[in-house]
Amino acid sequence: MWKTISSKIIFRHPRLVLAEDIVELPDGSQVPYLKYMDNHDAAAVICIKNKEVLLQREYSYPLNKILYQFPGGKFEPGETPQHAAARELAEEAGLRAQHLKKLGWFYLDNRRSNAKMHIYLATGLSDIEKPPGDPEEVITSHWLPVAQVEVLIREGKIRNYSLLAAWSLYAASAHSHPA
Repeated sequence: MWKTISSKIIFRHPRLVLAEDIVELPDGSQVPYLKYMDNHDAAAVICIKNKEVLLQREYSYPLNKILYQFPGGKFEPGETPQHAAARELAEEAGLRAQHLKKLGWFYLDNRRSNAKMHIYLATGLSDIEKPPGDPEEVITSHWLPVAQVEVLIREGKIRNYSLLAAWSLYAASAHSHPA
């Protein structure tokens, strides 16, 4: 196990806090290690309706590309994973789910953070008025046959790790072939 010797914040921004730790490795050597301090968990929602899945497309500035994604985002202070999933579904897709079933979770960036992405399956969907969103998020929603997701993955058109990991949890669940 590694031992933390010291820690200091080296960068602070409203969307990111970065710390540098000095850690002692098992061999006794000490090294600097960067980590994110604002370890916000997040939730993403896989929406299934009439054998179709909701895929969204959103511009990613660092890549200068439009990527596929599922509705989702970070928790607000005090939110439970399920509440965050329901809120993000409303904000990003204008949908409410009758049922939100947790499929699992994974680490967002286990080398720099302990933040988790919680994945939910939403069914019994109804449209609601979409609240005002984040001005940095310009999202379009598309309903596609469930089987089309596998095609997009095989063709290399889905490259967003969180969508790929979420889809893996969905495929491994008992709900991978909805009626």
